[in-house]
Parts: sequence; structure tokens; C-alpha cells
Amino acid sequence: MRSASFHNRSCCVLGSMLGAALFLLGGLVSPRDRAHAQDAESPEIEVTVAPMAVVRERPGITGAGWVATVRTDAAADVPHLRLLYPNHPDNWGKSTGTGASISRDGGRSWTAEPDNTPLVDMVDQWTRQLADGSVIAIGIRSVPDPKTRTNVADNGGRAACVVGHSADFGASWKTADCRIECPAALGVIARPLPPILEDASGTLFMPAYAWSSAGSRALLLASEDRGLRWTVRSTIVEAAAIRAAGVPVTTPWLETSIARTADGGWLAAVRTGSSARATLMQTRSADGRTWDALAPLLSGDDQQPVAGKLPSLLRLGNGMLVLLTAHTQNHCRIYISPDGAGRRWSKAYVVTSQSGGNTCLAAVGDDALVVVTPANGRLYAWPMTVRRSPRSAASTSHDAPTNISVTHGPKVLVRWNAASNGQDVAGYRVTPRLIAAANPETQALTYAPIEMVGTATQLDVQKVVSIGGRYRFMVEAIDRDGGLSPAAESDEVIVGLQPNPGTP
Repeated sequence: MRSASFHNRSCCVLGSMLGAALFLLGGLVSPRDRAHAQDAESPEIEVTVAPMAVVRERPGITGAGWVATVRTDAAADVPHLRLLYPNHPDNWGKSTGTGASISRDGGRSWTAEPDNTPLVDMVDQWTRQLADGSVIAIGIRSVPDPKTRTNVADNGGRAACVVGHSADFGASWKTADCRIECPAALGVIARPLPPILEDASGTLFMPAYAWSSAGSRALLLASEDRGLRWTVRSTIVEAAAIRAAGVPVTTPWLETSIARTADGGWLAAVRTGSSARATLMQTRSADGRTWDALAPLLSGDDQQPVAGKLPSLLRLGNGMLVLLTAHTQNHCRIYISPDGAGRRWSKAYVVTSQSGGNTCLAAVGDDALVVVTPANGRLYAWPMTVRRSPRSAASTSHDAPTNISVTHGPKVLVRWNAASNGQDVAGYRVTPRLIAAANPETQALTYAPIEMVGTATQLDVQKVVSIGGRYRFMVEAIDRDGGLSPAAESDEVIVGLQPNPGTP
């Protein structure tokens, strides 16, 4: 173990403070820290994650589904979170059924709810609380066959899409068939998707993608009657345009997320493939009807392409915009646009290195969100914070924790001793630092630091790290005022390959 009181906290602090630290301590900062400090031109932000919570464990889970907030009391500090997820194989509509779980404490604990609620026997469904406090649900009964890419099954004469409305925060529902009308020239709607957005007039919007003989395209749908009838407001992007921009399209599933930006416009992020290097694309619109030329989504000061599967966009109450994406071989990550416009994105912040590609997120406060990830028949929730004013390193009189060690086997335990003057410690911050991954597709990206509440001096990071990767772990103490101690750092360790007794 070595002291790292001079160390730039690799996860989170962007800004001029790092540049100053590098100038003063250049002889002590490692090349890796020097690279992190090069984010100095970015506005200062701080990203942290709490220890994960298990949402549900059951056979059949293949994706995280969709999580949404429901505020039952305007004065409540934390809204409820309701997660709806497909509880059947990912076989493109050959089977149906969804599960549900609810959290009443910001995603730190979860309770299972009855299956197939609020809509029965759906391939997938999702909800959104509207401006008037009511809740809308959209469900899909069936989807087109990806082999033929033609019209959906007749569903016994029923519509392929269902809408539900609740005036009592989801306690009871009124449901009806809904229609999604798509001009023949655009093909057939393959899949509508969350999120549902609402404008000041009450018009609802959601993205979708369509298939035709001319190829796939991403669309923006609109409804002026609370979701009973949806029409195509605009074509966001066509697969041919992505290829023309020099990016391969290797999937028919142009999964798209949309968000309203701080400047009043629209932003769309679009999936292009299934590999760990499949670049996400982005495009923007002033009015939701015409869209600018698309471009690869780039991140960090070095403007590296962002790659992944299903993208999700979310604008927080603090004005910042969050992008979430994941791949089984290259982490679940978020990126931040501090000005909320999505024109420039931060470097990646890894939430977990063990996640499927279908993830989701929801806001639970101005600076707070929850990310939900799937892995091995389980769903996990990761409460996170994104702040504009990061706490400076060594902002408390506490000494650094000591004797940082890592033991691994069934668990990967980071352990430490509290400093001798750490009597009023309120928690600890543990930051994994991936030096090299075992999988060549896995990038050595910055992890969001894990903030623990309480005086426990160990943390299991087995569900966070990339198994077989070579790591160091940094530990800082947090005092009751939120100040951080100097950091201490473990020796290098390869996690998860063989038992390592470590140092208690």
C-alpha cells in the first residue's frame, strides 16, 4: 500500500484545480494521473455511485427494462421508482410477460410487485408520470418478425400497442388499444421505445424505429390525445445516412433515445451495431420536425467515439444531460454534458464492468439518478450523483486510511484501517483504477468512485470490476461535513483469478 495524498481522484473531478495540482506536483503524478488531469478545460463536475442494490433475481431476465419515477407527494424528497422489465427470453415477441419492482428510497432497496402490471401479457412496457400528476403506460403486444420485417401478427384482432392511464399514481388503471400510424413509404414500426416526453401543450413524444425494403430508420412519434393515437412527427435518421457518414450499420435495431436540451432543442442518440466498438451517433433538432446532419457521439477532451448498445438520455434537474450506454465486453458507463446541450460530453464514468447491453436510468433528484443493469439473471440498481461543485481532495483534517488490501475469491473485498484521528468519519469513498483488462475489447476507463455511508472498513466490489483485470484501489475517508481525507492506494492486484489472502 502506498500513500496517495497528492493523488488526483481519477474518477471525478474535472477542472482547473487538476491543472494546478499537476503543475505543482508534476514530479509526483503518474502518467495515468497526468492523462486524467488533462480534462482541465471541462467544467468541474463530480460523479459518484453508491454500493449497488439487488432489484430482483429470477430466471428469464435478459434486460434491465425501464425505470421511471412517480412522485406521489410534491413535498417528498425522494420519488418512488417503478421498474418494469421483460420476464421472458429475448426472442423478439415469441413470448410475453413482464415483471415489476418498486423502490421508495431512491433505489437503495426494492420490493417485487405482481407480474404483468399494469398491462397484461406484454412483450415490453414502460411508464411516465405526466405534468398533471397522472401516469401513462405504453405496452407492446407483438412486434414484427426480424427475418421478414413485415407487419406484426394480428393478435386475435387486437392492436399491437396498448395504453394505460392512472389518476392515482398507479394504484388503478384504465386501458385501451392504441394505434401507431406509419406511412407505407417509411415501412412498418418495428419497435416504439421510451422515453415518453411531454411538451407544454400536452403533446406526447417517443422514439421508434421502422423497417422497410429501403432499410431501417429512427422516427419521432407524437400523440395529441394522451397516447391513444400516435403519428410520425419526423424521421430522425436513416441507416443509409449513418453509412454515408462513414459509420457501419451492423444491426437493424436502430434503438434511439431522445431528450430536450437546455437550449430548448432536441437531441437524439442512435445505436448502430452490437459489437463493443459500434459507435453511437447523435443528431439534434430545433423543432422535432427537421434534424441536423448526424455525427459520431464523441467524449472527453480527446474526443473519442462513444460505443455501445441501447443509449439512454436523461436531463437532470441541475440542467446537466446524462448519456448511458453499455456493452457486456466494455462496461456500463455514463457521460455528462455539463451545459445540458449535448454538444460536448465528458469522458466515461464506469458504473459497473459486469452488465448486459440493455440498461436504463431515471432521475430521483436534481443531482441524483439511478442506473439499472442486468447480469446473470439478476437486476442491480446503482444510485448515483452528478454534482457541479466537486469536493476538493484533502478537504478534512483526517489522515488517510491505512493498510489498503484486496482479497478475492467468491468476493473481491477491498479492506482498510481507519486513520487514528478518524473518529467522526461518516463514510468512505472507494475508487477502482483499471490498469489493464483481460479482455482486449475492455477499455481502461475511469470508474465512478463508490461512496459508502457509515464506518465499515471493507467493500465488496465483485459486481463492479472486470474479472481478470489488473487494478489498484483508492480509499478516502468522508467526514460529517462531506470533506475528503487524503487518499491511500492499494498495490496492484489481478482480481478474480485465484484466491489472494491479502492483509486483514
